[in-house]
Amino acid sequence: MKNINITLYKFTEIKTEARQKALEQFRGINTDHNWWENEYDFFVGICSTMGIRTSPQEIFFRGFYSQGDGSCFSSRINVVAMLKAVERQEWKNHIPNLELDLIPCDIDRRVLALIENATIEVPTCTKTSHRYYCIQLDLEWRYYGNDNRNFSRIDSELLKLETWVMITLKKLNGYLYESLRDTYEHLTGDTAVQEAIEANEYHFTTEGIYADWIFDKAQ
Repeated sequence: MKNINITLYKFTEIKTEARQKALEQFRGINTDHNWWENEYDFFVGICSTMGIRTSPQEIFFRGFYSQGDGSCFSSRINVVAMLKAVERQEWKNHIPNLELDLIPCDIDRRVLALIENATIEVPTCTKTSHRYYCIQLDLEWRYYGNDNRNFSRIDSELLKLETWVMITLKKLNGYLYESLRDTYEHLTGDTAVQEAIEANEYHFTTEGIYADWIFDKAQ
């Protein structure tokens, strides 16, 4: 029978090269659970200030570093509320310091009034696909007026509105994806990983190999 004595060290007690090896072993320590939940809730809150109804269960994303990666979300949209919210930057009532590159829609106010009084209905939503991570807009309009001679530009104004809605949603989706990526990169960065290792009081060999399993075997 042989007795082998092994000295184990805390993370702060091993050398720089060994620390790097230890960090790589635990690179995913902060992302082995639903780390994206806070970002989902944050995004839902932003959307709610803009007449966009969605939920964490309707948000999807995949990866950050490969072709085809991206995010998307299903939603139901109140177009009038969205128009006014962007013009007034309503999201800042929810998060004062949040800057979103959203531009108000230059729609004819007469057409906007027709939408507000339901002479024109504009049911709008976004749909998701588990294969394609991009925004899919479903917007149509129905005009219930008897005479459109005074509004000869209705179609062009509504096309302008559709384009604006799509651009705005793409920017929101881009913000969602960037916030997810930034959070992921923070959680997998050296500082956050080291903090998790130290909080769990893990031990390592002098080479930086995780060794708490030795304690488990000894018990």
